[in-house]
Amino acid sequence: MKRMFKSRITSRVSKKLSFAVSLILTLALLPVSVFANSGDIGYFGGITEGRRLPKTTELLLASENDDEEEVEFIYKEVIFLSGEPVEFEGLLSVESSGQVTEAENVGTYEVTYRVTASDTTGEDALIDRNIIFNVNWRREGKQIIKDMESSTWRETVRAGDVTFTLDERQSYFNVSIIEDHTAAVTYYRGDTSQRAVYTGGDTPTTHETYGSFYGYGCAWSNTETHRMDGTVYNDEWQMQYQIRPSVSVSKTLQYTENEPTAISFDGNYKEVMANESGLFYDIFVSPPQFFDTPKTGSANIPSANVFEQLIAPDLNFLKGHYAESDIKKLFAMQVLGGEPKFYIPNQAITRSQYTTAIVKALKLPLVEMPTENRRNPAVVMLFPDVSQDDPNFQFIMTAYKAGIAVGRSNGKFFADSPIQREEALVILLRCLGLENLGLDPTPTTLFTDDGEISSWARRELYAAERIGIISQDEDGHIHPKQQVTKAEAAALIGSLINYMRSELKLDYAEHIVDYVY
Repeated sequence: MKRMFKSRITSRVSKKLSFAVSLILTLALLPVSVFANSGDIGYFGGITEGRRLPKTTELLLASENDDEEEVEFIYKEVIFLSGEPVEFEGLLSVESSGQVTEAENVGTYEVTYRVTASDTTGEDALIDRNIIFNVNWRREGKQIIKDMESSTWRETVRAGDVTFTLDERQSYFNVSIIEDHTAAVTYYRGDTSQRAVYTGGDTPTTHETYGSFYGYGCAWSNTETHRMDGTVYNDEWQMQYQIRPSVSVSKTLQYTENEPTAISFDGNYKEVMANESGLFYDIFVSPPQFFDTPKTGSANIPSANVFEQLIAPDLNFLKGHYAESDIKKLFAMQVLGGEPKFYIPNQAITRSQYTTAIVKALKLPLVEMPTENRRNPAVVMLFPDVSQDDPNFQFIMTAYKAGIAVGRSNGKFFADSPIQREEALVILLRCLGLENLGLDPTPTTLFTDDGEISSWARRELYAAERIGIISQDEDGHIHPKQQVTKAEAAALIGSLINYMRSELKLDYAEHIVDYVY
């Protein structure tokens, strides 16, 4: 029965009263944590090595003033202006100017992309591009719309024996993006369209592209993948192609046993942060003079691994337990806290303990703890049974703000009550923001005990079944009302992290990159 949660995911007084009000105001302004930005590979069909995910220690040391205004990436791009593919390598820098505060629902700012690259074959070829986008930004609930229009675009490309110079008056570039900020993951998709007219050679050359891109960012991985169709033409020839650039950055766990005998711990986990960057192209129509040129090709940026050692908890008393690996990993990643030797895996986990572990697993920024002398005109309590003296108070309020944990009845949280299986699974789906995968009106699951599932949990459990989170027992039961043990909770949270590490990458990278119209 308990092993059903081990399966991995396949396919996230007056003093107290015034404090609660301060907290409510803080919750309303708290930004969602984002571990990647759309456009980190540019919108030109190229690739970068991606933005490295922060280490655990870096997150602990981070301050509110750590936001970077300019970042620089190793960059590769394939140019088709000469009628054949030419690969370039160099640098891409992205710089933002202006600011949109979290309290605003509309705003504008500028973002500048600079590309300086040369031909990888050593020929006398280059890209020199500088483009400034005006970004109009608006927020509707947890979604953000960004409309980007080029205001300045200067570009020179030397490929073959021709130097192409952009005619800015006849060229345009626009991008439109929608972001959806869920508790654990920021999902986004966008569309791009450009028309670039170049002088050089005997006649002007026009390069038109349009396409879509998809991406997400979370604490454990981020991916962005584009699929763009391009046409290059002048008075003498025409070329058509499709290019699919993609970059993924992720954290994986590796366990290493120690070689010395006289050492105080057997071994430990380390997190390995690595990138996978590649682009693939298919040429459908080629100029006659390049008829024999290969019609497919690719380029990549080699991975540069970064390591961080994790703590080595003493959990030898768990040897042989079915959840030993999950529990050890969560202690190493500091998702589980406290003294490991007092951890009782078969004990029921409370709602506050489970909520705290989820917030730590998602690496959510904790709500601000207001100072005692902060005054507010109104008094509203979120959960009358959760005091700010509770050690899990900040985590519960952070989960509430993120929309992944709510009270049970009468406005109470029931922090010390054991969590039920359907509650735990609903929280998991809310973390990922994938409730929309459940059917509406309320669906029927395939579980034998479907009738025992609460109406408020049915849609989420249907979605959990669809993406593979739920695994029934031998008789087809899910036992929605049974209490979750600490071992089962560790297996569930471990599966959530694994899903964010790898399964999202597959859906956003391979399923798009490998597909050609």
